[in-house]
Amino acid sequence: MKITPVPHGLEDLIGKSPGSRAPGLHMSDIYNDLYQDLEPKRYVRGSIPDPLRLEAGLSCESFLEEALKKRLGGERPDPFVSEEGIHFSPDLIIFNGSTRVGEIKLTWLSSREMPRGPANGLPPKFSKYLVQMMAYCHCLETPDARLIGFFINGKYEHFKSGNPELLAWDLHFSKREMDENWALLMAHARHKGLL
Repeated sequence: MKITPVPHGLEDLIGKSPGSRAPGLHMSDIYNDLYQDLEPKRYVRGSIPDPLRLEAGLSCESFLEEALKKRLGGERPDPFVSEEGIHFSPDLIIFNGSTRVGEIKLTWLSSREMPRGPANGLPPKFSKYLVQMMAYCHCLETPDARLIGFFINGKYEHFKSGNPELLAWDLHFSKREMDENWALLMAHARHKGLL
């Protein structure tokens, strides 16, 4: 047998979102900037995401969106614009008795601390997910969301990668939580000159 590595020719496709981004301020501009201030070692300002990790996330999102459309009546909505003119695009809008914002996350973080039963919150390392979902819920006037997490390393205990896990949670935010989250994002956006 003879094996010869060859260029795959996919460099220009890796890590590129399939849709075009509307001009203007996007919700991700605000919450990404906020977390660059809150956790500068984790969210490094000006850094470029690893294209292969980004592609893994985009691929997982695309696959799960299609599966959820068929099984749960979810759909990838067209992008929205808030009253303040901020663009945002949830991964899914799920209609099953109520309107629910759906977000799909692929991560190399451990799932070890994630709730396996009813809980009142997520571990702090996942707070950015909550900020994002609450912002979308606020704008769409629904308190309900679904987080779907694909954990590449599973529980990742004692420096051993575990089996991958696909987990999901329904979240219900209070009006106060959503209003406080929105006020924080808008104050940050004004302070940074984004708005």
